[in-house]
Amino acid sequence: MMLDAVTLSKKHRSPAAKKDEVQTKYWKPWRLTWNVLSLVTVAAAYFENVTVHSQELVNNGAYKGFLAAYFGYLLIVYGIGSVTKGKIRLYSGHFAQLNALLGVVLIGQDLLTEKFAMIKLPFFVSFAQILDQIKTDQKLLIASTWSSLGLWLVSFIVGTLIGVVLGLYMGRYRQFNYWSFPFLKVIGIIPAAAWMPLTMVIFPTSYLAEIFLIAFAVWFPVAFMTIGGVQSISSDYFESARTLGFSEFQIMRKVVIPGALPNIFIGIFTAMGLSFTMLVISEMIGAKVGLGWYINWAKGVGNYTQVYAAIVIMAILFSVIFSFLNKLQEYALRWRKSSKV
Repeated sequence: MMLDAVTLSKKHRSPAAKKDEVQTKYWKPWRLTWNVLSLVTVAAAYFENVTVHSQELVNNGAYKGFLAAYFGYLLIVYGIGSVTKGKIRLYSGHFAQLNALLGVVLIGQDLLTEKFAMIKLPFFVSFAQILDQIKTDQKLLIASTWSSLGLWLVSFIVGTLIGVVLGLYMGRYRQFNYWSFPFLKVIGIIPAAAWMPLTMVIFPTSYLAEIFLIAFAVWFPVAFMTIGGVQSISSDYFESARTLGFSEFQIMRKVVIPGALPNIFIGIFTAMGLSFTMLVISEMIGAKVGLGWYINWAKGVGNYTQVYAAIVIMAILFSVIFSFLNKLQEYALRWRKSSKV
């Protein structure tokens, strides 16, 4: 029963079980051929950039530094993986093929853009140009990244809390669901961007309007998935909780919330993509700094290298946040692993 799931997870997870989890996550076998090939492709990308004549004037210093650091990172990881049998070996073996492909992609994009100019400026730029632009605008990009991260964090937390609370109550209480679900269906399907003209009138500052727009993009998928999670919980759990004398608060805390957590995280991950899209759109309406503002400003002056630079930073930021939420999900749902032991 999920009431004691967390306790069971702490007691029954053996080192062997943890090892099986890692092997399930990093399932591709370690092969020397792929490890060596990935090192070769990254090294080839470096020498291709150095030796092939460029058709475009580009400062490749940052790109060369990136390739050297990437090669050094792979060399260290593969070196440790070749002499150990732990997580690093599994990790290096699993991603070796992707690293080899990335080296090939880096060579291809450099040849097509900077070296042979088969796809040309201003709409197509090399990765070297993007890295050089990030280095040139690093102060402005750092300020924009922090501004966007702060705005997104506040908005995402607000939208998630609203979605979770509404979803729990709508999934648990029929009367609340009766009065609320029609509004959820009507209001929730309206794109957040459609509220943009109205928010500029209602809210006193553009910052509050941006928070509302991003939170609005988040709450609906979180609420909808939370409702489904609560309603999918077996009635046996509720009957057992009542037999044990649980109060309604204890039922919510020990049955409803743990049972709905898998669906809640599905809603959160779905809302992430929508929130980043709305972040860019909302920062275009009145922000004076931020990645969305930076993209809009760069597009206005026709500097697409700056646009790509902001996109790369947003991709990195999204990946870091996604990894953090994935770790949080693994920790919050650790009781599911214990049930499989």
